[in-house]
Amino acid sequence: MAQRLARMCVLPLLLAGILGHPSKRDHLTEYLRNLLIQSSVQDSQSANHEIINSVRFICTFEDHHSIIFNLLWEMVASSDVNLKIRAANLLKVIVPYVDAKVASAHVLPALVTLGSDQNLTVKYASINAFGAVAQHFKNDMIVDKIRIQMDAFLEDGSHEATVAVIFQFTASPSPSSDIIRRRERANAFCESIRALDATDLSASTVRDFLLPAIQNLLKDTDALDPAHKEALEIILKERSSGAFDAISKVMGAHLGLASSVTSFFGESGLLGKRESGDPGSPSAEAIETLKAAPQPPAEDTRFRRIMRGGFTDMLRGRSKGNEEGQPGE
Repeated sequence: MAQRLARMCVLPLLLAGILGHPSKRDHLTEYLRNLLIQSSVQDSQSANHEIINSVRFICTFEDHHSIIFNLLWEMVASSDVNLKIRAANLLKVIVPYVDAKVASAHVLPALVTLGSDQNLTVKYASINAFGAVAQHFKNDMIVDKIRIQMDAFLEDGSHEATVAVIFQFTASPSPSSDIIRRRERANAFCESIRALDATDLSASTVRDFLLPAIQNLLKDTDALDPAHKEALEIILKERSSGAFDAISKVMGAHLGLASSVTSFFGESGLLGKRESGDPGSPSAEAIETLKAAPQPPAEDTRFRRIMRGGFTDMLRGRSKGNEEGQPGE
């Protein structure tokens, strides 16, 4: 407990108040390198969270940005998966403290590198961080880069990556004035989620992405078709309780989700491979084979069309909403 209190209360003051002095710049760099890189392996999850919060605190001081980004690039380029995940988490929390120029020059290139990583956990961590960037910047160049990367996540055919992308989209408020667009957007998300519910998703993906995405959609009841709303509520209830395996199969047969999944991911998608083979979880070798094999272009579904053609509008819609609510700015 004493160590945790020290990390929570003393560490931020040590970094910003003592080592943050211009004469201590070299000491700050070395201390942060030891904190973020060399001690990564033995840190517990709570310690990792407190360290990230401390780094976020010193990022409120622009003078320290260059030190932080130099260390972040060391972490991104590392072969250590834990360091890469920590880098993605750090990039996510420091987004509010950088401007568009820094985001474009440092944050996005680092996230694109992490998003291209072969390790799926690293990839999913980067998707989460991309969402934070999308929430804070409406700059055309930044929006275009995020759209291209989100499209790449969808094209890789991973169900879990798709769920993570859907969560990031549903977390972005839709324009309140355009009910037609809101309904089209909600329908595409609902169809995708109902299809994905029939697939094998890890418990962490369900907890961190699928359930929050459903909760986001249920907030806008005016945009939801009654049938979609009822289906989402059932998925939310069953997935939250953990007793969903049998229900998923029953719902899949009742709602015709097998064809929806095929339509959403294309005949060459991972599920298409699964349907003709062993219904159990695929082995690591099978996953690697699927990832390595060349895939024909996936079918351009409604969700993908909305993502490709409407992502910029989603962000600008949010910006317009802010302008309408704050006329004095």
